[in-house]
Amino acid sequence: MGIITEFFELFGAAYLGDFSKFMYQSGAYTSCFYFTVGIPLLVVFAYYIVLDHILLAQVRKWTIIGIVSSAVAALVCMGIAYQRIQGFTFMQNITSADVTSADVLAFGFIVFFYAALLYAVLSIALKSFSSRCRNIPF
Repeated sequence: MGIITEFFELFGAAYLGDFSKFMYQSGAYTSCFYFTVGIPLLVVFAYYIVLDHILLAQVRKWTIIGIVSSAVAALVCMGIAYQRIQGFTFMQNITSADVTSADVLAFGFIVFFYAALLYAVLSIALKSFSSRCRNIPF
């Protein structure tokens, strides 16, 4: 779990104090990692292999799908982070947790960035399996 923690904290550049500490202690980083990887993977698989439709073979639609899937991953992970931290602090009887909505939002931006990057990389890797969307994104 240490490498996943470092992954989300941008290898120390985005350590968010109590937020990062409670995320680690509650085990929320692992769940968020699965969603950050799983959502773009499922969307790219569906786009290039399952759907593979000529109406989707446009860069604009590929970009919109990537932004929406990355936003969904970020929102899901922000929800997980909020719930896990609230549950952890309640169970541990911690009343002075210095976790703000800005910390959750910063975490959401990090997840969005990673999900969008993974969406682009997986698109390049899986586009050769498509017959109609082979030239998307380029």
